[in-house]
Amino acid sequence: MRVEVRNVTKRFGSYTALDDVTLDIEEGRFCALLGPSGSGKTTLLRIVAGLEFPDQGVVRFAGENVLDRNVRDRGVGFVFQHYALFRHMTVFENVAFGLRVRPRATRPSRQEIARRVGELLELVQLEWLADRYPSQLSGGQRQRVALARALAIEPRILLLDEPFGALDAKVRKELRRWLRELHKRLGLTSIFVTHDQEEAMELADQVVVMNGGRIEQVGSARDVYARPATPFVYDFLGSSNRLDCVVERGWAVVEGAGIPLPPDVVIDEGAAVLYVRPEDFVLSRGNGSDGLLAEVREVIQSGPLVRIELRTTRQGRRVEVDLPRASSELAGLEPGARVAVRPQAFGIFPASRASEAQAAKEVELAGAPQS
Repeated sequence: MRVEVRNVTKRFGSYTALDDVTLDIEEGRFCALLGPSGSGKTTLLRIVAGLEFPDQGVVRFAGENVLDRNVRDRGVGFVFQHYALFRHMTVFENVAFGLRVRPRATRPSRQEIARRVGELLELVQLEWLADRYPSQLSGGQRQRVALARALAIEPRILLLDEPFGALDAKVRKELRRWLRELHKRLGLTSIFVTHDQEEAMELADQVVVMNGGRIEQVGSARDVYARPATPFVYDFLGSSNRLDCVVERGWAVVEGAGIPLPPDVVIDEGAAVLYVRPEDFVLSRGNGSDGLLAEVREVIQSGPLVRIELRTTRQGRRVEVDLPRASSELAGLEPGARVAVRPQAFGIFPASRASEAQAAKEVELAGAPQS
C-alpha cells in the first residue's frame, strides 16, 4: 500500500509540530522516521494512523484521501512503545481482541478467530504462551504479542512507534533482526518511529531524517549516512568533525592547509564549514607530511577500530580519526606524536547553514517538546 503525505502542517497552540511536510512511501517499503525529540516524527505517524488530524494537507493510501476516515476504517495496525496490552486478558485474547470487536457483519466466526490467532502466535513464535497473561511475559515477548495483535486485523499498513524503546540493548538487537525477517515475509508497507540511528540503519530501506517539524533528507540508509544533504544530517547521523574553513578559488583552507573541492561542489567563496567523518581521514607522519597539522592526544581501542584524538597545531581544535586496528599508520603511534590529516571525503556548507544546524542541536540537548 503506497502512502502519500502532501503539505501536512500540524500545530499545537503556538508550537508547530509539522511544517508543510511532503513524503512518499512506496508499497512494501520499511520506512524509518528518524530524528531527535521534537522533530515531528511521532506526530506524523499519528496523523497517518488517524490518531491526530492535520491543520492542512492531505494523506493518501493507494491514491485515496483517508483524512475523513477514522482509525478503524483506515486499515492500519499500530504497535506502541509500551505494548498497551490488556492486563486482564491472556495472550490469545489480546491478539483476538481486534477481531472480536468488529461489527457483527464482518466479524469472523469463533473457529476462524481461533485459527487466525493460532497462525499469528506461530508467526511471532509465541504459540506456547497463548494462555499466559502479560505480567508473566518478558518485555520482548510482550512486544511480539503487541505486533501479533496489530497484524490480526490484516492491516494494509503497519505503524510502529519506537517499538523497542522500552527494551534493553540485547533484546532490542534480537527483535530488530526478527522484525526485519518478518517484514520480508509479510511484505507490508511499514513505518516506524525511532531516534536510534543504529535501529533505523539496520531495519529500514527508506530513512526519513526529520528536524524541527521538517524533513531534512530522504534516502536509503547508505545514502543518508554517506551523502548527508544538510549540516544537521551530518551532525545527527554518526560522528563527524566540524572544521571552520574559508573557501577560496576552489579550495577549502583550514588553518593554512588547502583542501581541493570536487568539481561538482558549488559553494560561494567565504566562510564555510567542513564536515568529515572520523573514518574519512587519511593520517600521515614525517616532516614532509601534507595536510592539517596536529598532535596526538589519545589512542583509544574501540572494537575493530582505533580512535585517534588529535589537537590541531595552530588553533588547538579537537579532531577525531578512526583507523582499522590492522592499519600500518598505527605502528608506534603514541600521545605527543606529530601528524597530518587530510580528508578524503567530506561535506561542505556555508557557515550560515552550519550555524542553523548547531542551533537545532542545542535545542535538542536542551530538551525539545515530544512530537
